[in-house]
Amino acid sequence: MLNVIFLHGLLGTASDWQDIIKNLTQFRCIALDLPFHGAAQQIEVTDFDEATQYLAKQISNAVLNEPYVLVGYSLGGRLALHYALQSKADKGKLRAVILEGANLGLKTEQERQARLCHDKYWAKRFGNEAPESVLDDWYRQPVFAHLTEADRTALIQRRQAQCGANIGNMLLATSLAKQADFSPEVQSNAETFFYFCGEHDRKFQKLAQSLQLNLTTIPEAGHNAHAENPEFFAKALEKLILKIAQT
Repeated sequence: MLNVIFLHGLLGTASDWQDIIKNLTQFRCIALDLPFHGAAQQIEVTDFDEATQYLAKQISNAVLNEPYVLVGYSLGGRLALHYALQSKADKGKLRAVILEGANLGLKTEQERQARLCHDKYWAKRFGNEAPESVLDDWYRQPVFAHLTEADRTALIQRRQAQCGANIGNMLLATSLAKQADFSPEVQSNAETFFYFCGEHDRKFQKLAQSLQLNLTTIPEAGHNAHAENPEFFAKALEKLILKIAQT
């Protein structure tokens, strides 16, 4: 049986994938908690290598040497890229990587320095401010512009319990400023790397189209497409994974 491993985004937990997993009965689905998150909140890492070493152990224990597909949202997608393309982990049974709203990497040193300043700013706020305050501003960033006030309030309530210095630490450890630019590898391996993106996620729709990625657009959804339209997302994911399983 093909395994499907799910990696959540910053501030998320493995439970974020529940609505997707319950609709994927043909596969063995495993959602993992990232370091500093959920059940792995006490797992500390300082960079991508340490984060992917931790994930490699979890994945190896979960798949038991069977074939698997990685599905990663945002930060989870960036960790999936690092795991698949740059880590020394044994990836012999990895069949495909499906990215949702994940940045493939920055092009210039200027962009990286700007992003590092951005992430240091937010890390400090996560470590020093009340969760409801910093999260209210976090979810007002341009990538979340499609959210209604009700959506934003619901997200804040859901995320504030685990929000603190741990999130700032993960943000710094896996800053986009420290990530390699994986665009060339993803572009040249369209049979292995796939991209899901909400139709209202203008930033990542533009990225996927400019790089001519193997794109699936999720209607009536923004950046967090699997949470905003789980039924469509699950059906599209099932169709894709069945295709991968047959190759």
